[in-house]
This record gives sequence, C-alpha cells and structure tokens, in this order.
Amino acid sequence: MRKRNHVIPVRLNAKELRLLDEQVKRSGLSREEFLRSLIVGAEVRTKPCEHHADLLRKVAGLCNNANQLAHVANAAGRAETESVREMLRISKEVWQIVKEEW
Repeated sequence: MRKRNHVIPVRLNAKELRLLDEQVKRSGLSREEFLRSLIVGAEVRTKPCEHHADLLRKVAGLCNNANQLAHVANAAGRAETESVREMLRISKEVWQIVKEEW
C-alpha cells in the first residue's frame, strides 16, 4: 500500500508555474518533494554548486594542516617554516577557488 495516497490537483498560471519550477530547480528536489517540504514547514535551501565538495575538501585539508602545525608548535615551542608555508599554500589555493567559482 502507498504511503501517500491523496492526490491534490493544483492549478497555476504561467508565472506561478515558472516561479515554482525555478525554485524546484534551485533546490535540487523533485516538485513533489519540494512542495511536501514547504507544507511541513521545512526550510528549503538551494543545493550547493558542484564546486562545494571540492572546496570543503580543501578547507578540511587546511584545518588538518593547521591542527598538525599547532601540535608541532606546542611540542617544540615553535613552528617549522615549511609547515607554515604549506598551510599558507593551501589557504591561498582555497581562497583562489572561492574567488573563481563562487
């Protein structure tokens, strides 16, 4: 048996349909999923762009390097120059991606 067995036809004019379809496309959901989300009061956000996952990986790498640098600095009392350079390189790379693709 189907979970959703109630069908509710809705009539829209051309402008309303266009607005709905634009919002659905930005959300990445199907029309039905989008409308059900609105009905239950969920905040429907736009789906992340295709570069989002790559940017998150870069930021995670930067955070990992910063954490390693902090451990080394705490243990040795100072940070190695090469570690600082690597962290700066990654942060510049992340910033470049953000500027170019967002």
